[in-house]
Amino acid sequence: MELGIQGKREDIVLMRLFKALSLFICLGGQGFATELKIVVSQYTPPYVFEDGSGILLDIVRTALAEGGYQVKPIYVPIERGFRMFADRQVDGTTIIQESSGLQAEYSDYFMQYHNRAFVLKSSQQVIHRIADLGGKSVIAFQYAERYLGEEFARAVAGNPRYKELAQQQSQVHMLLLGRIDVAIMDESIFRYYHQKLIAERQVEPGQEVISYDIFPPTRFKAAFTDPAVRDGFDKAIALMRKDGRYEAIYRKYTERYFSVEP
Repeated sequence: MELGIQGKREDIVLMRLFKALSLFICLGGQGFATELKIVVSQYTPPYVFEDGSGILLDIVRTALAEGGYQVKPIYVPIERGFRMFADRQVDGTTIIQESSGLQAEYSDYFMQYHNRAFVLKSSQQVIHRIADLGGKSVIAFQYAERYLGEEFARAVAGNPRYKELAQQQSQVHMLLLGRIDVAIMDESIFRYYHQKLIAERQVEPGQEVISYDIFPPTRFKAAFTDPAVRDGFDKAIALMRKDGRYEAIYRKYTERYFSVEP
């Protein structure tokens, strides 16, 4: 009798161990997300920070997590990112348009930059339209001629005082020091670096800057090698917009870096 009871107890213990093992395997399978190498622009706060945070990274990471993917950001210059994607060294890239010519599975538009022309008020520069940039000393972000359209390309064509810089803090710094007439860049990036330079005492805080809204927002897509990943990304972005998570990401960084003193 005792042997029978002992055998039943052993069966119960084994059954419990089996169930526990099955649960562990199940949960473990869910916990190991597929890693995706995704190209993002180099340090462009508040969209991309070196520590892996930022508006862009948070949006992309949240959207791909819906499909069970984990993002490994690849921080490279724009042109190198294109080559890496074309060579299939990465699984996706961000902040891109189909006009890039890359053969890829493009997402819907998922975010935008709003580029403006910034001038010092003291310089008395007035810019009502893109053509007004002609003849002025202008510094824009890298590949601005490609993204800002034909009218902009014509306005700066042949202008020896037009330059493009990858380091956007330098754009803001040069403008605030009065070394250039116009800086062209995304409004959020400008505001971040403006406040950073003031906080670091590299520029005077009292300088008034005027921004001219002469460019329409530049909308961007993401691109992937796998159409299934693209489809999941689009669905997740749509859901994030609907349930408020998309807006919450923007609000988090706006409140952190652009708070207005009463």
